[in-house]
Amino acid sequence: MFVPLLLCSFNLWKKEMDDEERNNRAGTSNRRSDYQKAIEYHGKELKITTEISNRLGEGGAYGSLANAYHSLSDYRKAIEYHAKDLKSAIEIGDRAREGAAYESLGNTYFLQGDYRKSIKCHKKQLKIAKQVGDRARERRAYRNLGNTYDSLGEFKEAIENEEEDLKIAIEIGDRAGEGGAYGNLGNSHQALSDYQKAIQYHEKELKIAKEIGDRAGEGGAHRSLGYAYQSLGEYQKAIEYHEEDLKIEIEISDRAGQGGAYGNLGNSHQSLKDYHKAIKYHEKELKIAIEIGDQTREEIGRAS
Repeated sequence: MFVPLLLCSFNLWKKEMDDEERNNRAGTSNRRSDYQKAIEYHGKELKITTEISNRLGEGGAYGSLANAYHSLSDYRKAIEYHAKDLKSAIEIGDRAREGAAYESLGNTYFLQGDYRKSIKCHKKQLKIAKQVGDRARERRAYRNLGNTYDSLGEFKEAIENEEEDLKIAIEIGDRAGEGGAYGNLGNSHQALSDYQKAIQYHEKELKIAKEIGDRAGEGGAHRSLGYAYQSLGEYQKAIEYHEEDLKIEIEISDRAGQGGAYGNLGNSHQSLKDYHKAIKYHEKELKIAIEIGDQTREEIGRAS
């Protein structure tokens, strides 16, 4: 978030525009996906904060630039600015912002596929969150670590972190976070072929999603339960959950989700040797993949 430049002279304010207005415009640019324009505005913000030696504002500008580059999937540039934000936070002794910068760096390294660096950053995030008593950021650190260990196939380590995530979510009354933790635990147990435990966790995830009105989360829980029953060979049960997922994906207009649900239904019907139905669903999957430019799912649809 941008910090107001209280030290700006009136002339500088007239020349460069009010910092709040500029930040609002940058935010609007981000919302309309005009990230290059956001970079231009935050670049001006950085120039001013540097000129007047406003270290707090300078760090905020680095963070905003990093987020804009992140939105453009320019992760190398995003990391460069997150690192500058981190350096600034350390220099002025802002522990909370230091923790936030480590979190952002960890998330960006994750997207780059550099999981070991991501873990290193999230461990630092976790340490600082504990030191400053930020339970919400501590919970996110455990979640981030769990997701990263999952991506490495280190499922036991993932589960340890996901259990800590769940514990804190319950403690602080974060129902959405609690549901997410149940979902992640279900995914990890699914990966370990412990399908009954996976089902238990995904049922809890589904219950919370319904309670808090999270339709997308509800669809995801139905999908995960479908995977678990598919793995157990209970194909009719899997179909029931994938049909519920499909219904929700259509309702919330998630075309990628719809394509995935059609693909899952095709797989389950294929397992039941109902090949005509399987073909029908995979053709719908393929059609959506072509429409939205999902090359991976398009290839799967063609191969099915």
